[in-house]
Amino acid sequence: MIIEQATIDDLPVILAMRQEASDWLAKQGIDQWAAAWPTPEAQSERILSSIRAGETWMVRDDAGATAATVALDSFSDPKLWTPEEQQQPSMYLHRLIVRRKYSGLGTDVIEWACKRAGELGNNWVRIDVWTDNIGLHRYYEQRGFRHVRTLDLSDYPSGALFQRHATDRHQTQADSVITELTHDLPTPSQPDTSARRTRITLVPSIA
Repeated sequence: MIIEQATIDDLPVILAMRQEASDWLAKQGIDQWAAAWPTPEAQSERILSSIRAGETWMVRDDAGATAATVALDSFSDPKLWTPEEQQQPSMYLHRLIVRRKYSGLGTDVIEWACKRAGELGNNWVRIDVWTDNIGLHRYYEQRGFRHVRTLDLSDYPSGALFQRHATDRHQTQADSVITELTHDLPTPSQPDTSARRTRITLVPSIA
């Protein structure tokens, strides 16, 4: 598996993956991502901005097929995180989507994200999770995240907040090892917009 920064050409792929995930969730009776938030145009622009900033990543298999995507940035949303929390060096995980064929890969992507955040000098990796998706809450708790609080926000659907120490290593049957890094890691103030690729060797998972 290779994880690399997304390009503008990946936008339709990410949108298609989001729709695939939405369709699967609907079959489980979960309304997460049932509609673009807040509008399809705003959603596309938000993802495009993340791609241009070098904050969206694509995981490809050895044949070049896209297996997963994730965004990792340093923006602390003031409607979610307190002023004190915003002062703590942190990175924020968004839009982690794994295609069903590659089920279990999400654990490895989370481990990569935490390792990257720690190498960039951050104390925490944080995520806001769909408020009503209790199964997803458990998923992150099983991967080392701690529930901080749940906010009741009428204008934002992901009010369940979780965080994990960036330096923690969560050992699982799907633990990943980064075996190749071709470029120095950028600093948060100087995002790297050049192509970066990291090879991940995966141990087979039953997850």
